[in-house]
Amino acid sequence: MKRRNKKNNEDGSQNWGDYMEAKRFKLIQQFNEDSEKCNSKVNDLFKDIAVFVNGYTVPSAEELRSLMIKHGGCYHNYYKSGSTTHIIASNLPDSKLKLIENHKIVKPDWITDSIKANKVLNYTDYLLFSNQTNKQSSLKSLFQPNTDCKNVTSCIKDATQEGFLSDFYNNSRLHHISIMGTIFKDYINDIRNNKNHCLTGREELLKNSYNKLNNFPLFLMNEKKIIMHIDMDCFFVSVGLRNNSELRGQPVAVTHSTGNNVRNRNGAIVKSEIMAYRKKYENVNKTAVTTDGDKIKKHWSTNMNGMDSFAEIASCSYEARKAGIKNGMFVGQALKLCPELKFIPYDFEAYKEVSYTLYNTVLRYTLDIEAVSCDELYADCTELLSNVSMDPMEFASILRAEIKEKTGCPCSVGFGGNRLLARLATKKAKPNGQFYLKDDDVVELMFSLPVSELPGVGGSTHFKLKSMGIKTCGDLQNTSLSTLQEQLGKKLGETLHKNSFGKDDKPLTYTHVRKSVSADINYGIRFQNETERDNFLKQLAEEVSSRLTSVKMKGRSVTLKLMVRSKDAPEETAKYLGHGVCDQVSKGITLPSATSDSNIIYREVLKIMKNLNINCKDLRGIGIQLSRLESDIKEDNKLLKFLAGNKAKPNADRNNKPSSSKMLHEEVIETYEDLSLSQIDQSFLNALPDDIQKEIVSNIKRTKSLDLNTKECRTDEQNCNIERKDDKTTLRENIDVLNDNNVSDEMKTYISPSELRLLMKQWIETEESPESRDVSMVTQYLYHLILADHLEELLIIIKSFYRYIIRNRNTDNWREAYMKIINHTQLRIGEKYNSKLFIENLFDVS
Repeated sequence: MKRRNKKNNEDGSQNWGDYMEAKRFKLIQQFNEDSEKCNSKVNDLFKDIAVFVNGYTVPSAEELRSLMIKHGGCYHNYYKSGSTTHIIASNLPDSKLKLIENHKIVKPDWITDSIKANKVLNYTDYLLFSNQTNKQSSLKSLFQPNTDCKNVTSCIKDATQEGFLSDFYNNSRLHHISIMGTIFKDYINDIRNNKNHCLTGREELLKNSYNKLNNFPLFLMNEKKIIMHIDMDCFFVSVGLRNNSELRGQPVAVTHSTGNNVRNRNGAIVKSEIMAYRKKYENVNKTAVTTDGDKIKKHWSTNMNGMDSFAEIASCSYEARKAGIKNGMFVGQALKLCPELKFIPYDFEAYKEVSYTLYNTVLRYTLDIEAVSCDELYADCTELLSNVSMDPMEFASILRAEIKEKTGCPCSVGFGGNRLLARLATKKAKPNGQFYLKDDDVVELMFSLPVSELPGVGGSTHFKLKSMGIKTCGDLQNTSLSTLQEQLGKKLGETLHKNSFGKDDKPLTYTHVRKSVSADINYGIRFQNETERDNFLKQLAEEVSSRLTSVKMKGRSVTLKLMVRSKDAPEETAKYLGHGVCDQVSKGITLPSATSDSNIIYREVLKIMKNLNINCKDLRGIGIQLSRLESDIKEDNKLLKFLAGNKAKPNADRNNKPSSSKMLHEEVIETYEDLSLSQIDQSFLNALPDDIQKEIVSNIKRTKSLDLNTKECRTDEQNCNIERKDDKTTLRENIDVLNDNNVSDEMKTYISPSELRLLMKQWIETEESPESRDVSMVTQYLYHLILADHLEELLIIIKSFYRYIIRNRNTDNWREAYMKIINHTQLRIGEKYNSKLFIENLFDVS
């Protein structure tokens, strides 16, 4: 491996390498720690074997990790050259096969079968692909025409086939774009939190002639903000042309297709779909102005036939745009507009490389960056330009030249007093230019600017504005705010009115917070029965679960999104296995608590699917989204530290088996412990004979009393030694800690009321201020008591809590916590009983 030279260390390009190396090391260290802590280790069967799981497998990656822990192996979250011995995969796309042709790529069965045989089996019998044996096809054969497959389309996978999900996501441009956008937002978060990060580019600027005081640009003294917007020019095309320099200056497009050399489709199907598209968009045009995408689809319906390619163009060069070609257009239509159009394939690894170089270059100068996507970002340059005493246009020239030198790709840069003006400046700068929109020029520019250029103005909003006679920002300025809010809504009306004057109050967002995690498939969905549909739903739920786990999140809201074949659309689509003309359907549900469990997600979406009662043969797209996200990182729950009673007892106690009479007695207690007098129908009780009434009441009271005394005595005995400790630190060190990893949600819910009261007493005595997580736990516990109609226990706990606070921690923080619990409890009481619990207003918390 080559050592990084000094230049690389200075220009900051090592950031990503160091970041990933540290991340890999941390994950391996975490795996080793988990292996040492594992109490269920079986043997060292996989000693000296390190695996990397690529894509979807059965068993899952998490299950394979667990198996490697139990059997002495090593698991790598990322492929590590020289250390990873085997790649585990069920299938791989062509692009990856070319990169790892000489590696050991084996099926997951190799691990499970080796465990069953209690020996490491010969991996060559489990190779996914091999160019060394005659048992399987060589890698090179995968990239050659398959003469055995008479019908090429029959070789293409659909959603019912094994490995479809991984193949789809490995080749989906939209998936890669969305994932890369999220990656860079997280990357900015990590770099901003890295205290060792150096602004090497800024240091270089400070050393040159620009840092002289007399060169300080005076206009900066009166400038409130200088926001920079960077957008790479024709990103996919620019990256692809680095290896296809002979195509520079020609009309070029990036797509999966290589031209119009497609199968001869059924002409009737194509004609039928064209008619369906026409009908749909004619209906759309009656109520709204069509978007660019709508116009494209409406246009192709007039001039395409069964021999034209329906592959979509992801990006096209400026030469192609001059011929009328646009992003999202079908290849068949584009070739009719520009027969000399050239095509180049996707190169996702190259896109990622160039994107990281772009971000790392800007990170040399400032950390105040908002990541937008893989090829676009905002940066607040106010402090930077003031610090280095530089004009925005001078800095743009230096930055653009550096990006071009490192990536070989051009970019455009715009500056303005806010993000809106910076974005508009970039539009004026394109292609391959720079522009600074100063305050003095804003009025003139905005007055004649079409309203469609403003962010947030889509087809629907554009139609409403046009119906109001508003075409330009000048028209917007002359329309009263009240009129706009009446027609567009309060928030949108106010925003557009401000934007029309060039005003934008929205600040840059440096810290990325995820709002949802989803997985969507709109290709290859062809189910013949509900079993196939349900199997795919389960796989998609597992995919979403995996994504939630990877970002350490869980969600409370589950939404199922469907694309359903339109009534007039043909069953077969013009684009093989495409979605065709569809209606959008979505329905969501809110869970009682957040989850990332694939089984729970699958259960909920299956319920929604069955309730919608849609013919599975009409499904053309399926998506699962989880929102209302919460962190899944286990926090230190201080309240649970005091719950010592549920820990395992010493061996001496465990060896003493209870007698049969004791077991019977405990069963009786368990039967009655959740039953209270409030749960018994009073009219039913009164109708019983007196002796039976007395027996029931006595039995309940006796059981409750016995249960209360037994549990309180046991808990007091277990904590008597602890309470002798005076030092708080010593106390915590000697308490039997019961953390979240040892306690299930059910255990937390079914702690007895007497145990909770003692737990709360110790909590208040040792904590200066309550943690919100602990307050939430108590609130949830009381809610479960309400659901179970255990109002006696509820009142006792609340009154005990109040007494403990008065005696030990009569502070604002504890009083506020108490009132928060009371208010939430009263709300839940009102929901169930349409009344309130009689509790005195003990604290006056303002």
